[in-house]
Amino acid sequence: MEITDENVIQQLKYKNQDALEYIMDTYSAGVYGLACNILKDLGQQEDIEECVSDVFVSVWEDCHHYNPIKGSIKTWLLILTKYKALDYRRQMYGEKRITRADNVEKLVSPKMVENEIILKEEISQITAIIDQLGDKDQQIFYKRYFLYETIDKIAGQLGLTRHAVDNRLWRIRKILKENVAE
Repeated sequence: MEITDENVIQQLKYKNQDALEYIMDTYSAGVYGLACNILKDLGQQEDIEECVSDVFVSVWEDCHHYNPIKGSIKTWLLILTKYKALDYRRQMYGEKRITRADNVEKLVSPKMVENEIILKEEISQITAIIDQLGDKDQQIFYKRYFLYETIDKIAGQLGLTRHAVDNRLWRIRKILKENVAE
């Protein structure tokens, strides 16, 4: 069976290794680029590669969490990558892990759980809004806010002026501010 964007998640759920290979072949450059941008000043090459590998392991194990209504496969992968890379970044900073049972209650307060739920809902809203934008605006948004590329680099890649990219980013931020529930 040929793997496509339309059937790749279903095939992952069936544990078809060709589906994982398809995801890796199609999206590894973006996943690697984002992980590299987040970890470049702290991690070594091995750390970045390990983070990317962990992202694809998460895709394999947690493919049932993907919801096409909330965003595209690319959006889902980049969000997974962003949070996985930020986890690695925190580890590299040497944050101490509290493992004593009496301190666990302090770590998981109802307010923290509520904030996490709110954050996930906001992310869902943002990805839904971004997925409704035109292709060029989506590219600009992802390159700027997920891959941390400079405006000049984005303009050069997409054949736009710096001013045009600035304007598009401003409009995207305006749309997000108007549509994300407060």
